[in-house]
Amino acid sequence: MIRTLLAASLAAGPLSMSASPPETEPELAIRAITVRPEEPVVGAYDSIRLVIDVVAKGTRGKDGVSVKVEPGAPPRPVLDGKPDDESLAKPPAPSPTPTPSVTRSAVLTPGAEAQSAPGTGAQRAINVGVRPVAPALAQVAGQATGPLKTARVADGWETWRFLPDKRLNRYYPTGTWTITATARGPRGATVTEYASFQLRRATRLTSVMAEKAGRSGAVRLSGSLRRVDPRGYTGYGPFAKQPLEILWRPDESTAWDEAGQATTDASGAFETTISGRTGGLWRVHYPGTGHYAPDSSKSQQITQ
Repeated sequence: MIRTLLAASLAAGPLSMSASPPETEPELAIRAITVRPEEPVVGAYDSIRLVIDVVAKGTRGKDGVSVKVEPGAPPRPVLDGKPDDESLAKPPAPSPTPTPSVTRSAVLTPGAEAQSAPGTGAQRAINVGVRPVAPALAQVAGQATGPLKTARVADGWETWRFLPDKRLNRYYPTGTWTITATARGPRGATVTEYASFQLRRATRLTSVMAEKAGRSGAVRLSGSLRRVDPRGYTGYGPFAKQPLEILWRPDESTAWDEAGQATTDASGAFETTISGRTGGLWRVHYPGTGHYAPDSSKSQQITQ
């Protein structure tokens, strides 16, 4: 009798246990990719250090997010160009406590067409260090030392900050650059998103003068447009065959109006005469291109 009851008890045991539901893994996703400065412009003798933030969730490990920066257009629409998700419209507030330190790297690729400085060899691919920091430390990111961190935000999202040690300068190709961000989750899952920015070289309007053209009731404007020499043989060289806008306004309380146009010659110089507006404020504006940044001269006043 005892043996029978024990067997019945053992048989009933498994039936009384409730199975626990499987754990749901967080969705692997990238919500945003931002780069600062948004419109980098390199001068003749300076360089620019990018700051790249990637907001992602569902990642695993110290290499949960990686970033690659290279010249050229993205292979598919960038993240900002996708339809808005109302659930992600408002960025979460940052948490005051960052996660434990992580270590990872990004890749900055100048591309085959990048020209080298005189006396040096062109670099094809450069591994750059990454120093992620919490958003509260963004203003001193260039001086950040110590542990490398990501910043946790609400609803499982994390901000991964990348500070490439290699800076962009005039020897890198201008135009569209692509940031490729890849998030890695459990069991080899990956999500890749893209962002882009325009790298441009600086321009300068120099020796701009606005003066009355004799007694004709007209104004003569002249000057020169120069650009950063991409080959590095000089700082700034002539920028030929470029359109310029001649702007005018009667006083500082009114908006600028386009009064005429001019085009630079082979030496980058220009000269034009505008009739019908003698007084007021005058300035020259270069609108720029996808490879060269815009520039405006200082305003000059002409009294009637």
